[in-house]
Amino acid sequence: MVTKTINLTRPITTESPAGSLFPWEAPYRTEEIATLTYNGANLFHITMGSGSATRLLGPALGSPAGATTDQFPPERLVNRAAVVVDCPPGPDGEISADQVTAALAAADLRTGDAVVLVTGWGDDPARFTTEEFYLDSPHLSVEAARTLGELLGRNSSDLLLTDCVYLDRPGGEHARTEWTELRPWLRPVFPSDAAKTYLAHYRPEKVRQDWAATLALTGSVWTVAGLVGCGALSGRRVRLTLAPLPVQGVGEVPCTVVAQVSADDGAPAEPVFSSGDQT
Repeated sequence: MVTKTINLTRPITTESPAGSLFPWEAPYRTEEIATLTYNGANLFHITMGSGSATRLLGPALGSPAGATTDQFPPERLVNRAAVVVDCPPGPDGEISADQVTAALAAADLRTGDAVVLVTGWGDDPARFTTEEFYLDSPHLSVEAARTLGELLGRNSSDLLLTDCVYLDRPGGEHARTEWTELRPWLRPVFPSDAAKTYLAHYRPEKVRQDWAATLALTGSVWTVAGLVGCGALSGRRVRLTLAPLPVQGVGEVPCTVVAQVSADDGAPAEPVFSSGDQT
């Protein structure tokens, strides 16, 4: 069978506002250590938050006893059978439990499948540099997250992937109004004193509300958020390979995701990358 390979990973770039909108995020930055012109080699100091771009979220995100991302068994990262589930959000961007249930019922879901929940949000690379792409992202209702967890558990499915940038409404009710809606100069990015002071007052009762869907889902299902280019997968069964950064002891980490799909429908057989670049 002829296949094509599609990169579903959002590029990490300094042009993106990702990492600068919420107090727990840190923007992607590079600083030259050595240059090709002066030193004969290009070396960089890189900083970014654990939630940069496409990322894997595990049980340790919300539980001290939960598995960390480096504990995801490596054999379950490679060549995973997956079903693509189309699930457009409602007019307010929220995905309901009924929508999730109907979408899974209509899909060719097989025991143990990974599930790719596609809203279409990540299909336009021109939007990746806009704040709206992050702040207006589709998201799961709490009941939808719980329903997903239950349905996937019954199917022995341990992995959900989605092109939603965040699983909850970005920023929830507290961080969105108390931080993100301020003027940019009043919310300097982490590790500013302002961000640290806000987080000192961002206690569990607020987190449980702002992150309710995330905590409900990741407590039982490994989840990848922030996929892009999923329009190329619509209605398909695919094979997925995940490559999370091997950082120890964290509940969230940047992750590369690639899909292999059949090219027998006349599509090009060479690798296709969501950034538009080919190698």
